[in-house]
Amino acid sequence: MSRSPFAHSLAFALGAAAALLVGAPLLTPAFGERAAVRFLLVAAVVAYAALLAPSRSRGARAAALAAGLGALSLGIRATALATAALLGVCRSGILFRARPARAVLLEGLLLAVGLAIAAFLAGPWLVRPTLATWGFWLVQSAFFAIGGIGPRLEEPGPDDPFERARAQVLALLD
Repeated sequence: MSRSPFAHSLAFALGAAAALLVGAPLLTPAFGERAAVRFLLVAAVVAYAALLAPSRSRGARAAALAAGLGALSLGIRATALATAALLGVCRSGILFRARPARAVLLEGLLLAVGLAIAAFLAGPWLVRPTLATWGFWLVQSAFFAIGGIGPRLEEPGPDDPFERARAQVLALLD
C-alpha cells in the first residue's frame, strides 16, 4: 500500500467500527458477548496488518503474530491492551520498521491516546463500543499523518534478477 496510507487507515477505522457493530450481534449467540468482542479485537489487528502492510511478506508476518494473540484466553480489557501493544509492535517493528527510540515514543503516544479515547467512548450499549473502536483506530491513523513511516531499515533486495526488476517496476508504479 503506497498511495495514501493515511486515507486507507481512515477507511480502516470506519471498517473496524462497522465490523464490531455487525459482527458482535452475529457472533454473540454462538460464542457469547465477551468471546465475540475479544475475537473482533484480535481480528482487527490481524486485518490491519494484512491490509495496510507495504508488502505481502511483512503483512503475513505481522498478521501471523497478531493472530497468535487469539489463542490466549484473556478478558476484554486485557485483550484490548494486548492488541493495542501488539499493534505497535507489528506496525513499527514489522510493517514499517521505524527506528527503535522513535517507534517506542510514537507508538506509546498513539496507543495511550487511542486507548484513552476508547475508554472515554466505551459503554454498555452496542453503539458505544462501536464508537470506542472507531475512536481508537481513528487515532491510529495519525501514525501516517504525522510521519510514522520514517527512515527504516531496508531488507536486502532479492537475489533473482527478475525479482529485482519486478521490485523496481513496482516501486516506479507506486
